[in-house]
Amino acid sequence: MAMVKIRSNPYERKIEYLNYKENAGVWEEIEKCNPDSRLREDESGKSFFPFKIKKIVDIIIDEYYIDGEKIDISFEGTQEEYEELEKICHMPEVVSKVTLTKDRVILENAKLILSDTKEIFKTVQPVIEKIIYGNEDVKRNLSKVADALDDIIPICVFGNYSAGKSTFINSLIGHEILPSGGDPVTAKIYKISISDSDEFARIKFKHWDDVIELLYEKKTFRVRKGKVEDELLVELSRLMEEKENEDMYCLINKALEFINGYEKKDMDSIEISDVIEVEVPFAKEGVLGRSRNNFVIFDTPGSNSNSNTDHSKVLADALQGFSNGIPVWISQYESIDSNDNAKLCDDVLNIKALDKRFTMIVLNKADCSDLPEHGFSAKQVLNILEYNSVEKMYAGGIYFVSSIMGLGAKNDGELTDKHYRKTYRSQQEMFSDPNDMDYATLYIYNIMPEQIKNEVVEYSKACSQSEADLIYANSGLYCIEQEMEDFASKYSAYNKCQMVYMFLDEVIQKTNDAIQQKTEALINIIENRKKELDAEKQQLLDKLSSTTKSKEEEFVRESKTFIRTYVSSSLDYSYKPDELAELDDQIAKNNEEVNRFTSQENDYEEAKSSLWSHLRENGQSLLKGKIKETLKTMKDNFVKDYKEMQENKDEMDSSRSEIDKATSDEIMKIVRNRYDESIRDAQEKAGAVTRQHWIDNAEALKNTLLAIIMGTNALSEKQREDLSEIIINHKGLVIDDKANTVFIKAKYLKGQIFGLRFSNSERLNTKRLANYFNDKVAKSIKMTSEDLNDNCYSAFKKWQANLCSKIEENITELNPQLKQMAEMIRKDTEEINELAENQQTICSSLDAIRELMAWKELK
Repeated sequence: MAMVKIRSNPYERKIEYLNYKENAGVWEEIEKCNPDSRLREDESGKSFFPFKIKKIVDIIIDEYYIDGEKIDISFEGTQEEYEELEKICHMPEVVSKVTLTKDRVILENAKLILSDTKEIFKTVQPVIEKIIYGNEDVKRNLSKVADALDDIIPICVFGNYSAGKSTFINSLIGHEILPSGGDPVTAKIYKISISDSDEFARIKFKHWDDVIELLYEKKTFRVRKGKVEDELLVELSRLMEEKENEDMYCLINKALEFINGYEKKDMDSIEISDVIEVEVPFAKEGVLGRSRNNFVIFDTPGSNSNSNTDHSKVLADALQGFSNGIPVWISQYESIDSNDNAKLCDDVLNIKALDKRFTMIVLNKADCSDLPEHGFSAKQVLNILEYNSVEKMYAGGIYFVSSIMGLGAKNDGELTDKHYRKTYRSQQEMFSDPNDMDYATLYIYNIMPEQIKNEVVEYSKACSQSEADLIYANSGLYCIEQEMEDFASKYSAYNKCQMVYMFLDEVIQKTNDAIQQKTEALINIIENRKKELDAEKQQLLDKLSSTTKSKEEEFVRESKTFIRTYVSSSLDYSYKPDELAELDDQIAKNNEEVNRFTSQENDYEEAKSSLWSHLRENGQSLLKGKIKETLKTMKDNFVKDYKEMQENKDEMDSSRSEIDKATSDEIMKIVRNRYDESIRDAQEKAGAVTRQHWIDNAEALKNTLLAIIMGTNALSEKQREDLSEIIINHKGLVIDDKANTVFIKAKYLKGQIFGLRFSNSERLNTKRLANYFNDKVAKSIKMTSEDLNDNCYSAFKKWQANLCSKIEENITELNPQLKQMAEMIRKDTEEINELAENQQTICSSLDAIRELMAWKELK
């Protein structure tokens, strides 16, 4: 039997394929054992795993299925992805050729760890802000990560002029705010976000260098920011007064039309900023309007317009502070393979802020296209997918939509634009009446993998609670918005967690560079000091420095041994072999009493006894010759007795299952609580012992340095006395354990620890659970104690550097030049130690996130 393993890591956007080599008993990468396999084609960065599962399985079957012998596919990844793979493997054409198993190595779903990741990032963010001062690139990336964690999901709508982008965006919003028709004028980007309130909207942009903010509250308008004498504002205010009786959305529409056309007066000058920001309420009748995700729509100028040749640069600049964006390419069925579209695709693929794995190809005005009556044939689908531009962009599916019908469905046909209104009214029946001969369901034309298409069709069909909902679904818009919501709620979480991880890693590298630069500068200053200082005093400083370094190395070695010995001898929280089993029995017995299980057992035994008793009695009657009457009685009694016995058994089994489940849940709760309490108790005890150990080390160093100062001939008696007094009175080591509290919580107390079932039955294997607990708690306490020790060591280094700097300053104080060098050495040393301490905090947060995203073995 061929054995193939699929290992999917959505955090790293990586999929690996392995083949089991039975003779060696090992898994080997397919690209090594089968260099010609099509599984080597790395498309991990092009689309999400669920989108390409069918293709992967088809390749595996094509390459490994032989003579009716099933292929064993093993999967490592998230439960969510496994369930998607399971759907494929249960398809009729696949199930007879494949056996699917889930490996015991898993990844947590990103939705489960995202809150922990946010908490870690929120804690470490102030530390990062301290060390990135002056680094604009890191500042921008910090802002980008913070925005992504605030659940901002950019939807970037691009396409050629006249593709219907404005209408499509209006349909997403549910209101006619963007002007449609007419010639494009400037390369402006509209950034449209959901307003915090249904009562107001606003428009923000720059005119020249002045910030303009227009505020709309229901039917009222006012200029919130901007110069009263500004010619643009004067004209705009006059226009708004003429439209004072119209609703908020109409006013916004007219304002945007005015702003968009304003520069037409003088095409040689650019007065208005490239990005125009709009905040507006989204219609609650649509998925996006009801979503808890913070969608921000970017409307780009038509790329094939002569006046908008730099649209891709403008778009890239507008998206500079964003990431995790959904690219939405708007085209039409008839022009999808045009040269303009191919050029546009190349531009968009170069924008880093967009997640090209979820590119949605939206074919607008599909109600006017000549589409086959019952959907595309397999050959037609293949032809479409081979178009040059489609081949480049196809990742999240091809969607057919009538934006006007979707928009009208959200507004019950109450549309302002005459073309919109006429189109909606003329086609309303076609989209709402299943008996209409031209009944339109545009979502059936969507092109995507079979299992995803089936889900899309099912939930689109289900969206028919009213005529408006039916038109909304049949227009294809509901499906598009639902898939956007799915991306935001499901897939983007992986991007967010990985973004934080990559960013923290970048900051650590930057901090390393800063430490290296400052260390090199410090070495130069120390070398220059050696040239100026007399030999005896330099020898004294060298001795103090070498002794301090030697003691530091000694303390580090001893502290590791000390904490390891303390943990093994004093911090034992393990379950004894029978302790958990006894507890399990006690809880089970208590649950049996509460549920009167003994009574149910007795009822079952009585029913079983009654059945056998009646059978014996009837058997004796048969022996006495009463055959006819006895057979009838026997049948009636058996049916009645068996039914009663079975009912009692079912009730008893059901009760047994509920008792076992309740017992298991209670045991798991006790184990989880004991784990948390053990880690907290261990942290408190190990923290106190470790702090005292390093405080004693600090005092030992003071005594060692004091002995060197008192025994040197390089200093006068007065200098020795003064330095001795400085050392004796130097403030003792103080260790702040607050930071460790945060990261220990993130690394060891958060996440799905002990959240897994250990067998298919309701009752737990207490021995296995106890062993798992003991192993997990021991490892966690070991790592906790090591982190505490590192934190104490970091505090010791800062304290030590401060003490050594004071000693050096006093040894060199009579020479102004040397005193200045000593001050520089002290300052640089403090900065290096502070950077190192901050880096340790960031490293700890990075470790915590790495642990959340790490592969875990299912017990």
